[in-house]
Amino acid sequence: MNYWIYTPKDKDILNEKLRYEISIFPKATQSQKQASSHYDGYNHPKSLNINYQEFQMRRDYATWSDEDAEGGYVNWELPPLDMMADQKYKIEFWGAGRLEDPNHDDGIAPLLKKFARDIAIRPETGLNYKIFVDIMWFHQMNKGDYDNWHNHFACQWIGIYYIDLPEGEQTELMDFEGNVFQPEVKEGDLLIFPSGYVHRSPPCNNRKTIVAFNFSVASNYSRETIEKLMDTHPQNYYEDVSEIRKFKE
Repeated sequence: MNYWIYTPKDKDILNEKLRYEISIFPKATQSQKQASSHYDGYNHPKSLNINYQEFQMRRDYATWSDEDAEGGYVNWELPPLDMMADQKYKIEFWGAGRLEDPNHDDGIAPLLKKFARDIAIRPETGLNYKIFVDIMWFHQMNKGDYDNWHNHFACQWIGIYYIDLPEGEQTELMDFEGNVFQPEVKEGDLLIFPSGYVHRSPPCNNRKTIVAFNFSVASNYSRETIEKLMDTHPQNYYEDVSEIRKFKE
């Protein structure tokens, strides 16, 4: 069974901020049939991860949107930051310090970048990477709440960050051979596993709070590779060279 665990810097401070933001999150009718007492449902536009724009950078083939295009790409338009009360927990989650300093290393964003480099796009390949977080949400469960077996589609990986985690109530994972396992996570840990694994939360005996998200990691050719392509096969290069400088080596 494959899974990975990361722990953010200053996890206790992060958890306190997230507890506060979730406590003021407006309660409404649940958007999914989940036995969860407080839930940010993920089948509505507010669940897009718009509050960390770097993880929303995405592009499609130009030919998908223009039948006359011969090549190249179309970049998605980045959504604006959403400063409504029900979305501020996402800013804290990814790292609020980045709003003032792009090099700030608080929050969960640095951990996802470490996972991308350590696991998803190994440095031995010589490739760069780009992360896309599709949707994110939180669950806050109280005594008697639970979550059923399920998995996720249209993504490669699942991330679960534990804010409140009673002993023995770690997420259960089932691999493709039917083996069931509970990773030894604790409050302040980020658990990442393949999206195809079915998983569930056992019945809750105390308050449990998590933030979950679906994400993918795409490979990008290195700057050197693309610049070589421009010289050797210019007919196969369709965009400004500045595009490749968006991605870190």
